[in-house]
Amino acid sequence: IYNHSKFVAQAEQQHWIIQEIPPKRGKILSIDGAVLASNQDYFLLYGEPRRIDDIVSVAKTLSEALASEERGTSTELFSKYYDLLDKDLWWIGLEPRLDPLTKQKIQELNIKGIGFETSPVRYYPEKTLASHVLGFVAQNEAGDRIGYFGIEGLFDGELRGKEGKVMQEKDALGNPILTGGFNQVPPISGRDVVLTIDRSVQYLVEKSLKEGVEKYGAASGTVIIMDPLSGDVIAMANYPSFDPANLESEDQAKNLAISDTYEPGSVMKPFTVATGIETKKISPSSTFFDNGPVQYSDYTIDNWDGKHHGIQDIAQLLQKSNNIGAAWVGHQVGSKDLYKYLVDFGFGSKTGIDLEGEDSMSLRPFDTWTDIDLANISFGQGISATPLQVLNAFNTFANGGILYRPQIISRIETDKGSIKMEKKIIRKVLSKENAETMHNLLISAVDQGESKFFNIQGYKIAGKTGTAQIPEEGKYEGSDTNATFLGYLAKSKKYSMLVRLERPKTSYYASETAVPLWMDITRQLVAYYALPPDDL
Repeated sequence: IYNHSKFVAQAEQQHWIIQEIPPKRGKILSIDGAVLASNQDYFLLYGEPRRIDDIVSVAKTLSEALASEERGTSTELFSKYYDLLDKDLWWIGLEPRLDPLTKQKIQELNIKGIGFETSPVRYYPEKTLASHVLGFVAQNEAGDRIGYFGIEGLFDGELRGKEGKVMQEKDALGNPILTGGFNQVPPISGRDVVLTIDRSVQYLVEKSLKEGVEKYGAASGTVIIMDPLSGDVIAMANYPSFDPANLESEDQAKNLAISDTYEPGSVMKPFTVATGIETKKISPSSTFFDNGPVQYSDYTIDNWDGKHHGIQDIAQLLQKSNNIGAAWVGHQVGSKDLYKYLVDFGFGSKTGIDLEGEDSMSLRPFDTWTDIDLANISFGQGISATPLQVLNAFNTFANGGILYRPQIISRIETDKGSIKMEKKIIRKVLSKENAETMHNLLISAVDQGESKFFNIQGYKIAGKTGTAQIPEEGKYEGSDTNATFLGYLAKSKKYSMLVRLERPKTSYYASETAVPLWMDITRQLVAYYALPPDDL
């Protein structure tokens, strides 16, 4: 009566020999049906000792056929197979993973009492494509193959399925009971996961990103493409990439788009301006006086190019990416309100995307900010975020002020049908009118700003550049930068895109590295989506 279920389970463990049969792992597919992760059928070789008449002959035949550098010599294998088969069992596993050719070779020997169970192995037909989204499968300390990082990690339970079992009754000494029970439970395959990723877009992005990183001599690069009207991720790529089937180190699998926090620089200025407009501390017609460097808390700030322009309005602030103007807006808004709206935009917390490995730098409480902290944060230094956080927040300017939870899973296929993932609105950040105001200011920022020499003819773009020095031991002494450009097609709003290059060597400025790469990818996407020019 006491702890009945516990002791029943212990008794069953003592009465039965249990061997597991691996299930087939669920596939991962793109939204257009391309298979990104699947399984190749390898085979578990097993023996049925009760059906074998001559154990010595069978062990000898198998050991000679399967001897290899990986498995061992024929002498070693003979000893292994003989010991395994010299048991009064219905079923015993002999080799866990035979490739199809080796299986066929053994099958042709027609050995009585030898059989095969399918033993699926993870397979990535596109090699490195979307590898940082997918993650990888590897053995844990217990020898079980489980998913790590990305989709493989977060959805391991859905993808893995349920092991099958072969059970044989045993006596108190652990020997099989000749007239005892025997039962075999087949494995249950894992569920398929369908992503929001478009395979064709992912491919062209990865190809262009590799070329861009090499062209501009960057240490790494990241591109994210989203649907700003729904939060769906259309493509997510990093370079260097890796092959999930041949991982050399775990660091290769780090998805920079969601796990690498960095100081974004001037791409943060639109959020400062939007906060000022939403709180009515400024308006698009507000002006500030830029006549030289400004001091805050005994620190001096200056514009990125050292130039000064006199009286400027808010549109000109974004066009010239004016640090002094952004700091002025930040101080009009104040630490408390700027902090509140940055949190509302999603900074300081994870986005909640369905990928394992997401990180988020915490946002210091506003009551710890000094005057120089407020100024720096207003133009994107002294604050850290992931590329996905920045792009997801930027989408609010395109969609009427709504912050969506980024979505990379479209649906999960089960034996009872599809489970569709619902779109999730996190919060309303801006009024529709103020989001539209920002939309127009960002069109002006591209038309008249640093990117204008690379702009695509016939298409209006709402966007912003960001060039940020990389802090070393708390100081900005080096010349290395992070170069970012993000934006969207102003008319169609078909997609939004962020391009980030880490430490480009050909130029420190985003306008000469991230911008041309963004525009190059957009030319390809305009053709792919067959988007007509704005005047048609």
